[in-house]
Amino acid sequence: MKKFFNINTILIGLVLIAGVAGMLFMNATKTEGSKAIVDINFEGKKERMEIDLAVDQTYSIQTNLPVTLVVEEGTIRFENSQCPDHLCEGFGKISFDGESASCLPAGVIVVVSEAQ
Repeated sequence: MKKFFNINTILIGLVLIAGVAGMLFMNATKTEGSKAIVDINFEGKKERMEIDLAVDQTYSIQTNLPVTLVVEEGTIRFENSQCPDHLCEGFGKISFDGESASCLPAGVIVVVSEAQ
């Protein structure tokens, strides 16, 4: 008869416990961002915008594929994009420091950041 608690079972259990503890720690220590950094890169042109997440507003960004960003209640999201797959709209609302969303066909990347 085999032992129930062999070394593999113990190692798998420790890895699972460490993973859950890491996720709980990261969730407990994340902070809300106060601004969004928007990098726009199309046709060889690079532009950077800073958007205050405390001010509800809609931003239309004109690239080869126009996108619309919406800021509301301290979050930012892609509302509309002319790209073929619309994956960027699926990112949903982002608001925590370090979170990002992008529409690569349009060349728009949004990263939430804390004020410095």
